[in-house]
Amino acid sequence: MDGSYRMLSHSVEILAVMREKTRLDAVRQSLDSVSAANLRVMPGRLDLVSDELSGGNAPDILFIDLDLDNADELTLLTKIIREHSKDMAVIATAENADLAGIRKLMRLGIVDFVPQPITRADVTGALETALAKIPHKTGSSSGQTGNIVSFIRSCGGAGATTLAIQTAIDLAGKGKNQRPVALIDLDLQFGNIGLSLDLPNRGGLPQILEAPNRLDQDFLDASMMGHDSGVHVLQAPTGIVPLTALGPETAARLLSLIRASYAYTICDLPHAWTGWTASVLRASDRIVLVSEMSVSSLQRSRRLLDLMERQDLAGIPVSIVANHVDTSWGWNARRKEAEEALGHPFDFIVREDRKTAHLARDRGVPLSTIKSGSPIVKDVRAMARSLSEMLERQPAGAAS
Repeated sequence: MDGSYRMLSHSVEILAVMREKTRLDAVRQSLDSVSAANLRVMPGRLDLVSDELSGGNAPDILFIDLDLDNADELTLLTKIIREHSKDMAVIATAENADLAGIRKLMRLGIVDFVPQPITRADVTGALETALAKIPHKTGSSSGQTGNIVSFIRSCGGAGATTLAIQTAIDLAGKGKNQRPVALIDLDLQFGNIGLSLDLPNRGGLPQILEAPNRLDQDFLDASMMGHDSGVHVLQAPTGIVPLTALGPETAARLLSLIRASYAYTICDLPHAWTGWTASVLRASDRIVLVSEMSVSSLQRSRRLLDLMERQDLAGIPVSIVANHVDTSWGWNARRKEAEEALGHPFDFIVREDRKTAHLARDRGVPLSTIKSGSPIVKDVRAMARSLSEMLERQPAGAAS
């Protein structure tokens, strides 16, 4: 376990409070190779250490063993998270926890949950998530904590990349209202954001994949490519590379640096579920699932939602987009049937306008350049505005 942890510019203070010695030993063994971690372990319960967290003594990461049947303990946890949300990430574990219990903890504001018995792999994944939530420990001095929105799709051709590009441009704004926005193409094998925006083929994600240990703020800035819209783009490789070329720790490190530099970061993920997909989604403030209203697309969307629950991602807010929608006669009935099949309402509807989308891709320009009054442009603009409002209502860098 190296990469992200050894590249931290400061040591990370971790306080682990476990009810049993075997769990303390498991945490110690999981972190024995993390040179950047200053680990303190204590036997006992949360109420025994709550006073120690006051007066500026809070660690960067609190790893706590909870009793989910103890209402007073959960109330205390809520108070601690509320008081330390800006300077401390909380990882929880609990004996015999079910899905409902884990969801409750995620709603309280923990960054991740580690099942028991505690394993090195689970602790590693939780630390990746926690480190992404404390960007001041990753070498950035800007103090800025932006929001990360990840686009995933039910199937190829769902139009997620097109929507991700236009959303990034709309969030960036113009003139006095312009904000720093990054657009990250994580589709290692078939990403085409650079081509869609007619950007020169240089830098990008291949530089980072070739030398992940060099990844710092300067290296990231050199890999980004500016676009006329004001959006900064990290391009995918032009050739096909193995999906394993990007590791979970490098992905977490990348997003931690990105968060510290941009008000908004839009990530476009591949259709395939990779070994690092969960790491990216855990570091996200919101997930946008793009689906069509066909039976096959709705079935795959349902499978994705189920998979995210199994991956303990239920605490990350998800917005579902119905794309390529024909809103002619009978549309309301079709929408109702589709939502019943999905088991979830659509948060956004993007109307059909394949002609504008095709012209934009062929010419390498944004949708709004082709036809600013197009239904798809209007719908994506409304979606971007709603996403911005949703993100403003939740803490930056923390899923609600």
